[in-house]
Amino acid sequence: MPKRVYFIPRKDGEFFGFQRQMVTKVQANKADWDIPDAAVEVLVAHRVKYEPLYHKANAPGTRTVVTVGSHRDERKAYEKDIRAFVNAHVRFNGRMTSVDRLAIGVPPPDKKPSPKPKINDIPFVGLTPIGGGWINVFCRRETDKDRPSMHDFADVIECRFSLLPVRPQPVEGKKFRFPSPEECPEVRTSTKARFIIKCGDENAGQKFYGFFRWVNQSNPANNGIWSNGLQVVIA
Repeated sequence: MPKRVYFIPRKDGEFFGFQRQMVTKVQANKADWDIPDAAVEVLVAHRVKYEPLYHKANAPGTRTVVTVGSHRDERKAYEKDIRAFVNAHVRFNGRMTSVDRLAIGVPPPDKKPSPKPKINDIPFVGLTPIGGGWINVFCRRETDKDRPSMHDFADVIECRFSLLPVRPQPVEGKKFRFPSPEECPEVRTSTKARFIIKCGDENAGQKFYGFFRWVNQSNPANNGIWSNGLQVVIA
């Protein structure tokens, strides 16, 4: 997913300059950018209150536990309203260019998808027949104990399976073996860690035999490893 850049400086000195520049630019360009007066007034009110508190909290003669705490409380409230202002009037404002946003300290979002690394985990999978030819599938990461969960680097969970007789008929001269994932004719994918596979009630009494893995749809080379073959009788 593209990253949303955290644009508010963490250091107090940098934040002081950032908020001053933002409020000054917004006041000067609010008409051109079609920003309501009421929204601008919220920022102006914070600036008027914040700047004296900043100076008191940072001057040796007035820096106390009380002045530092007052500055911290006001900065927290100020940041909250800055984020709300940017989301409502800056980030998707068609009257503003990327240069305008940079001028008030808001960089454009990173539109390049973040690369997902190689998946080395095998999903833990539970299968429960629930009647009607349906199988309830429960998947989780190795690090999770009880709840279903998708892998952070996966887009979907993939299942490849075959429907087999419960007691396969022997073929003369050949030893029965279960199919590999590549030999399984049925394929299902899910974006959720808990899902249903519908085999059809006409297949009740057959054996479901399948493999599961985490899948990176944009880069198959980073797909996870197939689980061992899992089986359950379809009800």
